[in-house]
Amino acid sequence: MSDALSRYQARRQQLTGGSASVGGTLEAAGDLLRRGARLGTQGVEPSLRALTRPQIETWLQSLKPAELRTTLLRAAEEAVEVALGEGSEEAEMWRASAMDGLVARDRIASAARALGEWEALQGSLTGEAAERRTSFLQALGNIDAALRPRARWFIPLNPHRREERDLLDSNERSQSWWFSARAECDELVASWTGKSGALGAHLQSCAECRADLADAAVVEQPPRRHLSSDELWRFDLGLLSVDERARMEAHTAKCADCAQAVLALEEGDTAIEEALELEAEGAAGPGARTSSAPVPRRPGARHPERREVLEERRDFRVLLVRERQRVRLLVQPLAGRTVTAAVFLNPGKPSLKPSQGPEGLSFDLGADAGGARTAHLTVQAGGETLERDFTF
Repeated sequence: MSDALSRYQARRQQLTGGSASVGGTLEAAGDLLRRGARLGTQGVEPSLRALTRPQIETWLQSLKPAELRTTLLRAAEEAVEVALGEGSEEAEMWRASAMDGLVARDRIASAARALGEWEALQGSLTGEAAERRTSFLQALGNIDAALRPRARWFIPLNPHRREERDLLDSNERSQSWWFSARAECDELVASWTGKSGALGAHLQSCAECRADLADAAVVEQPPRRHLSSDELWRFDLGLLSVDERARMEAHTAKCADCAQAVLALEEGDTAIEEALELEAEGAAGPGARTSSAPVPRRPGARHPERREVLEERRDFRVLLVRERQRVRLLVQPLAGRTVTAAVFLNPGKPSLKPSQGPEGLSFDLGADAGGARTAHLTVQAGGETLERDFTF
């Protein structure tokens, strides 16, 4: 008997024993409802009828579905460690932890299924409880929309994902992407670890895998590129390392376009300095200046920042910082506090990893393209947790 099957049979015992919490009862009932062909649904209806409306309403109030984003992103990172671990004990540890993350998503799916069954038996929720149910289901849908296209992250877990998938009823499998999406794409892992040779039968027939390989080829053999806006910005502020500056000079010696961009920055510096000198002379009055020494450039005067406080709590604040043509999100601890965790998600894109700086955790949002963008931020600092969608 498989480990997964044994676990779900134990869930039946938990359900019929009557000792589970409201959430535990809904999860166990949903597990059986979604695997009825293999496990049967005996005991589900009486367990759901035993749950009262106030109990369901209290459970809905306790839900924090946004935390599931963090759980799944952590599981994705751990799944990659499985591929790199090559069957070691450490890789097995990562596998178990990553699968726990996918099972957590599945249990929430089971709770949602059982909630629908409870409403069919006891009557639909109304008022605030109905709004909470709708919000809960919408949050799950948003998470799935953002992460389902990234299901390749979980390919290293495929043997265990297939075991879980095959226990589900056939009509549940396609919806349960965390177990089913890319579950046959094992050959792709070899390309991550440098062991791939000629394309196997699966890679030849799978359009998604071929697209992934094409993307990886661009990374492994990147085309000759021009200087990025970030490199030009760091050059302008004098932040390039010796090696970076040497590479930049070698590139501009051969690339007229990038050489012109650097020249424009240098000409801009001269114009700014002249304007500052005229400004100082005007402020002091005609003939007030007696020294020919240049006016010191104010730190950052070339590219002043614009900061907007998006959220302020007791332990931290969240700021949107616009620097020249780039935007970053800054999570800044307050009063000696420490930001212990922060995750930033753009719908349909991988999560951004923060960089630690003297002011706190900073997320580089890239070029300021104008227009409104919405993304989700999770922050833990001290005893506080922030879950919020930001528009910037």
